[in-house]
Amino acid sequence: MLTVIPNNHVETITRLSGQAIRDFLFQADAREFKGEANIAIRSFKTNPLDFSDDNLITYGADAVEAINYPVRIEVRGRTPEGAAQMVAKGIWGPKREAAAAIIGQKCKELGLGIHLKLAGTSSIEFNIEGVDKSTPIFFLKGAFEDVLKEMNYRPGSHIDSRQTKTVIAADGDGTVYDGPRVGFLPTLAESPVKDVLCAYLQAGGIFMLISGNDLNRSFKRIVDALPKEVYCRVLVAANGGAELVYVNPEGKAVPVTGYRKQALDLAQDISHQHILDMVYIGDDGSKEGNDYSAFKAMGFKNAVLVAPEFLADYDPALKPCYAGGLLEGTRKYLENFLKDRIKE
Repeated sequence: MLTVIPNNHVETITRLSGQAIRDFLFQADAREFKGEANIAIRSFKTNPLDFSDDNLITYGADAVEAINYPVRIEVRGRTPEGAAQMVAKGIWGPKREAAAAIIGQKCKELGLGIHLKLAGTSSIEFNIEGVDKSTPIFFLKGAFEDVLKEMNYRPGSHIDSRQTKTVIAADGDGTVYDGPRVGFLPTLAESPVKDVLCAYLQAGGIFMLISGNDLNRSFKRIVDALPKEVYCRVLVAANGGAELVYVNPEGKAVPVTGYRKQALDLAQDISHQHILDMVYIGDDGSKEGNDYSAFKAMGFKNAVLVAPEFLADYDPALKPCYAGGLLEGTRKYLENFLKDRIKE
């Protein structure tokens, strides 16, 4: 089974999510919201025709420029078979969860086989059923040696991951770099995580970014800040786990062979999985959040939660792995991880 959303389902999701966005903007009172939400609601009241499905898709068409439009529908990773992921952005507050439930129920009634996740403050992410942040983790466990060979992995100064199977996987926004803001897309280059992540990669460890965001956007945000000599130790999974690429010597993204066709099958086959020295770092401990599947796939004892505080709706099983601190929490954890592995 492919990790992509078929083309005919793309059209249905566009229609359902576009209507949900317009319903919210029509009913919302701008005085109850701040920032981009306030601006979007007032813009809709003035020019509702600007928020047609065609316009929302257009606003979300370019992976880089999309951040300038707080209300949009992104169709990510488009191929002849369909889309790797879709994202509807533009419903804020508690109404978003209710809207997602309604859309999810309609998708179920239509037999689309689609899984919905909430992300950020106003986004609903759509992936084919079974695809989430656990998918690249299970794939790497099942095809570890093949992936290392394909990405042309070379050991570093202290770690040979062919032997130690050392991998750090992490979320992007709020974990490795700051989250996006209208008109600005923070990258690893400005992050306090940069220096220690580079040190870890130069030591020889493998790093896999697992992002719910657009693949091209996520790739640039991290790879552009890395020295070329560590490209052979970097993987980027994005579009909600629907795609996995490695970095070639020229700094370009190259799809990992067989991922789209085999990842879902490998995720369900635990009989051929390598035991890896692997952790996952994320900033969302809620069971409905998009980090939770990765935490579960890794096992909570190999999870690191860097959320600013431990919220009431977080799984209590994550409490022992709570580090806090967002980017600073990630930086401190990586420093300790690197010290331990170098000692070994």
